[in-house]
Amino acid sequence: MKPFFSFIIFLFFSNYCTAHKTKVKIQNYGNVKTLYISEFNFGDKTVSAEELKMEVLGKLSKQIADKLGFKDTIMLERKTIMYPNKSNLFIIEQNDANYKLLKLGEGYEKTKGGSGVAIRLQSLKVAIEDVLKMVEYAIKNKKKLNKSLIPVNYFYNDDNQITVLANSDDFIRKITRKQSDLVNEIIKTEVELLNNGFSKTKISWKDGEFVFGFNDVPPNNGNYFKLETEKFTTKDFKYYIENTWNDFFIVFHDSDCFTYFDGREENTSSQKLDENISDFYPFRLNKDKISNKIVIIPFRSDVIYIYKINKKLLQKIE
Repeated sequence: MKPFFSFIIFLFFSNYCTAHKTKVKIQNYGNVKTLYISEFNFGDKTVSAEELKMEVLGKLSKQIADKLGFKDTIMLERKTIMYPNKSNLFIIEQNDANYKLLKLGEGYEKTKGGSGVAIRLQSLKVAIEDVLKMVEYAIKNKKKLNKSLIPVNYFYNDDNQITVLANSDDFIRKITRKQSDLVNEIIKTEVELLNNGFSKTKISWKDGEFVFGFNDVPPNNGNYFKLETEKFTTKDFKYYIENTWNDFFIVFHDSDCFTYFDGREENTSSQKLDENISDFYPFRLNKDKISNKIVIIPFRSDVIYIYKINKKLLQKIE
């Protein structure tokens, strides 16, 4: 590989390795509290779908609470770190609005307290509609929630475990498979997740789909041309990367397949990488286009990819 490209990779990885640490994100939406815990933490420009889902869930759960007249606290906890546990953990309980998943990894449960309900989910992925059904169920059945909890083993390291009260998979399936008119109504609400200003990138979620687009609403004062752009929608994805100037997205659907999107239909293209890469670590992206090209760099690999936007051509350089 040419020395110039080796230098680029060195700069990317120097920043990359120091930035990687567990992400803990706490938000409040009225009486709805959310806690999101993930190892996927690679800066503001590389964001997983699971993190965005947590914001959608917080905002839409607030709407469900308002429609049902529920004033107590709703705690939504989400943890995407599975190790050392291999199985999903679902807990729907009453009168415990404290943070619990944050403490389970240390080998103990936080003392119970506080009125309200809690929905705690430890899994790699969730479906927004399913979780909203759990929220609705918890509100309507608050007084009997704890009767459905059973003891399960929870490993907080390779050799040690504690007993945790949780719900069975069958119990959760019964909730999520049942139709809900309220949830069907709520998910039609558009939830804005990112808006970088006029002519810049934005993301929203509505009716089961993420919508990637551009802000085409000009400021009130000043003369601006009407911005004509397309949208890119997807039901789910792994993570997206945004460049420094907020004028295009790279949306990774899994570890080796991405879609380039800059609002122009003629440029939108999906590409398949032939790299044998980690399923966890994301690719890195140069901060801006270089002569209508972008540089994509995989983690722990002595190669780079050059993507030519107008030709929709992906080139691997070793």
